Amino acid sequence: MDEIIEVAGRGFLRVVKWIIIDAFIEFFLYFVGYVTLKVVTFGKYPKANRDNDTLCCVTGAVVLLFVVAVIAFYNSK
Repeated sequence: MDEIIEVAGRGFLRVVKWIIIDAFIEFFLYFVGYVTLKVVTFGKYPKANRDNDTLCCVTGAVVLLFVVAVIAFYNSK
């Protein structure tokens, strides 16, 4: 009986982890990347009728890593 509960719990935690990671990537990184691209290109890119999800997520990740690196650099002094 303990094995059944353990397997069910492990499966539930995997689903929760996947939802949290997917939500982080889809919402936070996409939003940061979308806003960054809009600001840098003065509102011309990304266009609304194109599929730019990957570009926005990658841009968001790069911006987030850059911000963390800058904060780490200034806090190390």
